[in-house]
Amino acid sequence: MSTPRSALITLLVLTSALLACGEQPESQTRTSKEWTLPVATVNEALLADEYTAIGSVIAERRIDISSKIIGYIKTLTVREGDLVKRGQILIDLDDAAIANTILQAKSGVETASAQLKDLASDVKRFEQLFKEGSISEVKLRKTRLQHSTVQEALASAQAALSIAHAQRQYSRIESPVDGIVAARHKQAGDLAAPGVPLLTVESREQLLFETHVAESQLSHIEVGDPVRLAIDNVSSNLTGTVAYIVQAGDPVSRTYKIKIRLPASGELHSGMFGRAHFRVGEGKNLVIPRSALIEKGGLKGVYVIDNNSRVHFRWVRTKREWPQRVEIAAGLEAGEKIVARAATSLSEDDVIKAEVASK
Repeated sequence: MSTPRSALITLLVLTSALLACGEQPESQTRTSKEWTLPVATVNEALLADEYTAIGSVIAERRIDISSKIIGYIKTLTVREGDLVKRGQILIDLDDAAIANTILQAKSGVETASAQLKDLASDVKRFEQLFKEGSISEVKLRKTRLQHSTVQEALASAQAALSIAHAQRQYSRIESPVDGIVAARHKQAGDLAAPGVPLLTVESREQLLFETHVAESQLSHIEVGDPVRLAIDNVSSNLTGTVAYIVQAGDPVSRTYKIKIRLPASGELHSGMFGRAHFRVGEGKNLVIPRSALIEKGGLKGVYVIDNNSRVHFRWVRTKREWPQRVEIAAGLEAGEKIVARAATSLSEDDVIKAEVASK
């Protein structure tokens, strides 16, 4: 008795499900907006072809400071990273031994001077006695020889005194340039000796950018050429000048070292990483107004206008950028029209009333 009823209920449920599946949702349509915005045509422009090489900022002068005499370091107050001025005292050496040498040299000068004064008087007196026939010529000659010997001794003593004073001067080591302490090799109490570096100072008077270029690009680069530089953590773009080209290349990498003279800038420090952009020719490249670019999700794109005046967003890959225009590497073709001043509220299939933008 219950079987037909169950079958009927099942049939009703299936029928309701089929009817529900057959219902279609109302289509949601979007009304395209109409915009009046400037429009630009993607054109080719004659631009400089660039070759890019990575490198670092270096100091033109890197000086290892050492002592000219042997002595223990009494004071060494500067540390790595300290800025120093030309003529600033960097190191004081213990000059006690030099002071004793000066005293001995002074004593030698005083003794020789006194002896020379006495002998000069003797020579004058013996010459008069020789004229009077009171002494022999041999006696006069011996006195003159003693006088000459003491004169030489005085000269040696004076030279020793000058050397001792010079050594005392060398006990205070000054900075030869305005710069920064790049390395400190010794500490107070260490023994300083000629030729052994105590400090390394980098001059800040002139900084260079050092890089290596491929053998194939060397013929396009000459000393004096301007070079566009982009240094990390430096806010502005810089223009340097090729200062040196080392014509001896690396036989393994086939690259050649180039040093570029940098303009004065308080933002630059040795060791900074950057890129040098060398001009190596000219070529036609696609350019668009910078205002046409829109960034979405960290990627850049533009709104392209089709033949029906409707816009479609397209991703692009950029190369070089300037304040007013951008070079396009991929994503666009010459002759296409784009929104020159894109608005973030633009959407797909919106209509643009074409108004040619000034370039």
